[in-house]
Amino acid sequence: MEQGSATREFAERSIELLDAQLNAIESSIIRLQEEEIWRKIKPELNSIGNLCLHLAGSEHQHIVSGIGGKPFIRKRSNEFLADSGYTGVELIEHLKNVREQSKKVLSELNPDELSKQVAIHYPQGANVSVNDYTHTVLSIILIVVEHSSYHTGQIVYMTKLLQDSSKHILQWRH
Repeated sequence: MEQGSATREFAERSIELLDAQLNAIESSIIRLQEEEIWRKIKPELNSIGNLCLHLAGSEHQHIVSGIGGKPFIRKRSNEFLADSGYTGVELIEHLKNVREQSKKVLSELNPDELSKQVAIHYPQGANVSVNDYTHTVLSIILIVVEHSSYHTGQIVYMTKLLQDSSKHILQWRH
């Protein structure tokens, strides 16, 4: 397989995985009442709404800004402090908007860019426990896919706890 073809395949597969996770998030959110989306099962835990904002912020920071070079607009601490402000439909639209921007960035990658080093910065005073770091484009894409998968699992599980019915969210029973 030629390098350009492998790059396209990697980018396309990454988007497929991210889209599958977004579909699971959407399937979860549509099952819940608006107040359930923002309910924290325990005070120290995040709500589904918080996790959606966090996923959108992280994906934008890493792919759209980090790899794509678009302006950095994230306010990470606000993702976790919010207790409303978006309906379920608005959260889904926000996630989809970021995803469309990510698709554009990833579809334009060329083979040489996968090994390019990209710095991910957190602004001074951002009050985060994460330091700036540098990774290859390939690693950043993997980080975003893994991060999305992790939080999607949390969203699906919390939805199972909160929903009125025992309908399956995913095609699998577990």
